[in-house]
Amino acid sequence: MALPGRQPEVLSIIPGVALGASEEERHAFIQVISSREGKSWNIHFPFESFKADEKKLFVEIAGNHFSTEEIILNINHEDLILSGCVKNLETHSFPVTLASPGIMGWYAYVPFMECFHGVVSTSHTLWGSLTLNGNKIDMSEGIGYIEKDWGTSFPEAWIWMQSNCFPSTNISCMLSVAKIPFLGHVFPGFLGFVKHGDELIRFGTYTGAKITHLESNETQASVQIQTKEKQLTFLAELGPASKLVAPRQGKMERPLLESIMGTITLTIKDKDGALLLKETGTMAGIELSEAGNLKIN
Repeated sequence: MALPGRQPEVLSIIPGVALGASEEERHAFIQVISSREGKSWNIHFPFESFKADEKKLFVEIAGNHFSTEEIILNINHEDLILSGCVKNLETHSFPVTLASPGIMGWYAYVPFMECFHGVVSTSHTLWGSLTLNGNKIDMSEGIGYIEKDWGTSFPEAWIWMQSNCFPSTNISCMLSVAKIPFLGHVFPGFLGFVKHGDELIRFGTYTGAKITHLESNETQASVQIQTKEKQLTFLAELGPASKLVAPRQGKMERPLLESIMGTITLTIKDKDGALLLKETGTMAGIELSEAGNLKIN
């Protein structure tokens, strides 16, 4: 979430449930990152407090509600008191078809993938306010983004970046590159999109696109992707980072760092090399987890 024209404020709010292998490992959780506070929280809730709809995005955890339409928060836990309601208006849904059910394409039908990924809204307008530790945050006319993950483990190594805060207000993008185990082998799989006005450029391993350049370390990543018609280059710079926890074999125990104040420079050229777009997005979400281990063949 970001607030144009005012002091920048970004909140990342991650509800979920860990099934684990035993009763002791089962719990619901809400992870929060605040750019203003410069820190993160990982709040545990009883497993029984988690409720979800099987047909649409709707999650409830101990009086906190998350859906495509709105977020209602009522967290009162030690050093995090977060409450309020924010509406999601004019959501731009990622297209879903039988042949290509979302951002993963046909890979979404593979039953033994470690991790599945979905984009719910590439960008939308926010309306409402939240109160974080006594400070009211007016989110009205801010910008939101919604995605989801499910499975047993995050990849061994990955790059993830997302921003919809570009000088041109009609741009949103996301890119994920990861080591993907598949049928006894490991390959560098990737997926993502760029939404520019009414145009949606989607790309991934399943589309026939290729990564032609990849260079990354603990603070930045440069990825160049060639589709049939365009060349896309993403240069991500990590900002201040906060601690989160990711799944490993069903347990929420793998530490990672996520920045919600990074930058992404996006360059798009046509197949003849002519420049179509070059802009830098701010207040970007970026994760570079063991990213130096990612190599292209």
